[in-house]
Amino acid sequence: MEYFDIYNENGIPTGEKIERSVAHEKGILHAAVHIYVYRIKDGRCEILLQKRADDKDSFPSCWDTSCAGHVSSGDNFETTALKELSEELGIEVSFNSLVHAFDQRVEKINVFYSKTFKDCEYNKVYLLYCDKPTEAFTFQKEEISALKWIDAELLLNELENKNPEYCIMPDTYKKALKALKTE
Repeated sequence: MEYFDIYNENGIPTGEKIERSVAHEKGILHAAVHIYVYRIKDGRCEILLQKRADDKDSFPSCWDTSCAGHVSSGDNFETTALKELSEELGIEVSFNSLVHAFDQRVEKINVFYSKTFKDCEYNKVYLLYCDKPTEAFTFQKEEISALKWIDAELLLNELENKNPEYCIMPDTYKKALKALKTE
């Protein structure tokens, strides 16, 4: 059973913890990290996307952020970011390699498998430069079914046109893109 620390509005743990399914059932504020892995190819910015496994409890089979994960109880944002990069993509880096782009509060309600899924998160979003072909990544097959590089502007267009193959929030991606341009 996975537990999350409950966070306050400022992104600080309250000292209480909650089981993952209960957090999503009741919409309890918890923490997560999102990492946009990017590269420059032929003068254009590309973003690495992961296709979520078909049996994920949320957004199955959708193209998502390069790497993301909940902060487990007792962990912090930094260790979670490094752990998720290692587990999901086989990327081993120091925390200094990540650029903190922004913090955000996310609240959304979806329905998956006929169950309401309330996502209420305090996120830290990071950027990581990594110029490797997709076949060079060792991805976690329980979590991810495929990887692809996509032109950053093309991805923005897909998100703004609400392409259902993608589960990235357009506003979040726009902030990440803005942070990349100042990088």
